[in-house]
This record gives sequence, structure tokens and C-alpha cells, in this order.
Amino acid sequence: MASAIFDRDDLSVYVVAGVPRSFKSTLVEAVSDASDGSGDVHLVKDELADWFQAKLREDSRRSHERTPASAALWRAYRALSAARYHLRHGDLEEQVRELRSEIEELWTLVSPLTESESGEAAAD
Repeated sequence: MASAIFDRDDLSVYVVAGVPRSFKSTLVEAVSDASDGSGDVHLVKDELADWFQAKLREDSRRSHERTPASAALWRAYRALSAARYHLRHGDLEEQVRELRSEIEELWTLVSPLTESESGEAAAD
């Protein structure tokens, strides 16, 4: 069923936060009502949701909140999130997760978003 939903030409993606997973049944009902029964709902797995959230965070940053270094590190983080998704059942998943965490720490050090917080912490 999941692959058929992605083949549709009327696919829309919505991000919903703050609701339990059980909200899916309510959403299925609403989509069914709005689409006269032809609509479908698919809840993505946690790994894909992690990657998608990373992509959304990067795309929503304004240019003054990015440096070439922070942008490159964030792209690496996103790529490792995708790799982790694809390797989720393999032996390398834990290594990729650790590497992704290291990249996230480096990004935190060079990101303009965290510079002021780092400066304040150094001043204390």
C-alpha cells in the first residue's frame, strides 16, 4: 500500500506535531471525508522523520544564520540521517549514528545559531 501512495500525482505532504501516533485514525477519517474516500494517509518511520526534520530545519534557516562550514556540516548530517535510514537493519547503523552525532556536535560549534549561546557560556 505504501508504494502505491507515492506513485500518485496528487500527493501532498503535511507535517503534524504534538499529536500521539493514535491521531492517525482521526486523520484517516478526515482525509477520507475530504477526498470522498479516494485519499490515503501514510505515517513515515521514525528514521525517515528524523531525516525530514533535519531537512526542514536547514531549509527554514535564513542566509545570515548559515556559514559555508555550518551549511556543509548540516548537509553531512542530513546525508548521514538518510544513510542511517537505509542501514537501519544492518551492522553499520550504530557507527553511522555515532558519526552523525559527531557531525552534529561540530555543527553546534560552528553554527551562527549557537555562537551567541557559546559566547555567553564562555563568559560565565
